[in-house]
Amino acid sequence: MRDPMQTMATCFEQVASFFPSGDPKRQESFAERAEYLTTRNYSRERLADGLKAYHEFLGASAVTLQMIEELRHKETLAVITGQQAGILTGPLYTLYKAVTTIRLAQEQREKLGRPVVPIFWIAGEDHDWLEIQKTYFLNSAGKPFPCTLPGDGEGKSVGSQPVPSWEVLEDQFREMPDGEFKTYVFKHCRQFLDQAENLSQWFALTLQWLLKKWGLIFFDPMLPEFKQLAAPMYEQILKMHNDVREALAERTKAWVELGFQAQIQPLGGEVNLFLANPERRAILEQERVFYLRGQEETWDLDALSALLAQAPERFSPNVVTRPVVQEFLFPTLAYVPGPGELNYWAQLGQVFSTFGFVMPILFPRLSGVIVTPAWQKTLVKEGLTLENVYQGLGSYKEGLIRAQDSLDIDERLQRLRAVIQSGYAELEPFEEIHANVHEWLIRNQAKVDFQLEYLKKKLWQAQRKKCSYILQRLQMLEGGLTPNSSRQERVLNPLYFVMLFGDGFIDRLMELPLTSDFREQEVLV
Repeated sequence: MRDPMQTMATCFEQVASFFPSGDPKRQESFAERAEYLTTRNYSRERLADGLKAYHEFLGASAVTLQMIEELRHKETLAVITGQQAGILTGPLYTLYKAVTTIRLAQEQREKLGRPVVPIFWIAGEDHDWLEIQKTYFLNSAGKPFPCTLPGDGEGKSVGSQPVPSWEVLEDQFREMPDGEFKTYVFKHCRQFLDQAENLSQWFALTLQWLLKKWGLIFFDPMLPEFKQLAAPMYEQILKMHNDVREALAERTKAWVELGFQAQIQPLGGEVNLFLANPERRAILEQERVFYLRGQEETWDLDALSALLAQAPERFSPNVVTRPVVQEFLFPTLAYVPGPGELNYWAQLGQVFSTFGFVMPILFPRLSGVIVTPAWQKTLVKEGLTLENVYQGLGSYKEGLIRAQDSLDIDERLQRLRAVIQSGYAELEPFEEIHANVHEWLIRNQAKVDFQLEYLKKKLWQAQRKKCSYILQRLQMLEGGLTPNSSRQERVLNPLYFVMLFGDGFIDRLMELPLTSDFREQEVLV
């Protein structure tokens, strides 16, 4: 399968028809998008009022509150990103999304000469419990260990889930190594748990604390005032679901024909809305009859529309329609996706057109790998590159162990094995004594071979122990750069690095340039 991010970076013209607002590497794209948004109208006052009340509850900084006030003005635009409400902010890539959004908004504010505000859409309506249930830190041995929420989510939206007790987290944090700012981080984690009423609020409070200096606005789509604002869009989605399905199918077919993967794979009958009843379930339609996946109760269009008018808080968009709800609510200059999101946004251009919208510019998030001084020292001392680590250090470690073998373990054992085999060959005449001697010799030799293999294993274990210092450093390097044999940004929690380096870690991330190749950047801290 082709990589859409690489294609966007190197030959955008090949995918230009799937991203109608233009190449994110060209400033002209942003200028043209800004002009288009000037022709659109939004419920700015109601939106700003709701955001102000929410952020006063969060205890937001004056910078953020000023950004919200700017959103009231017609010339103000937004750069938006989003992610599920992962515990303790979730993996590093969530923070990278937020950093990219802030940096891009700053850059475009300067280049366009008009207010551009950064917004983080908290996807608290989602119910993918497994995605947010755990997050990973490193213990003192450099091995990843999970911090996990109890329970199974019961199929309910993440934003309706209660926060855990501090005792649950504190017990799991016992594996955490000491760091200069560990007490500082724990203090704030406990404070946010006491303040938050649900996982979405906990997420917002934690990420807001990390980015307090830069005015990031948080949007929780589950708040009643925002549900009321989005209700007209839900109504359109409900009535136009057949058109949406056709539009999605058309763009998906063209995307796949170009050699890309279809990230959204409908099962059939989707209305592209969910209904909480009380579990969050997809609304499906067949022959003008509506029902929830896995349930028997049915509605006609009028009944479902009446329910929407009465209780919009029970409805929420799915992956296909959340972007158009965002477009309905916000003057979105650009959206900051991850690699997987970029794939499915490419399937949505015609869906936007169905509602009379134009998809925003897609600007891929920063991708980074944090390299601590200790890891950097190991890389330099061993002459390794990041790519070496990504490919796996198994062969390299085995080579180091064998290079320290000054006694030729394998060769000496092989010579012993040859002597033993020769000795058993000399015993073959004994087979004339009894018919069973042949089998006895074979079984006896097999036992000796087993003992030789055992001896070999123990000798190499001892040899590895002699190399334990360098092996431990390499283990810590792999655990930090490729935890759980995956990319660092997809596993490790940013608070691990805040415990080690304090707020300076966040400041370092905010210095990263917005590059045009969208490749992973090495971040030395």
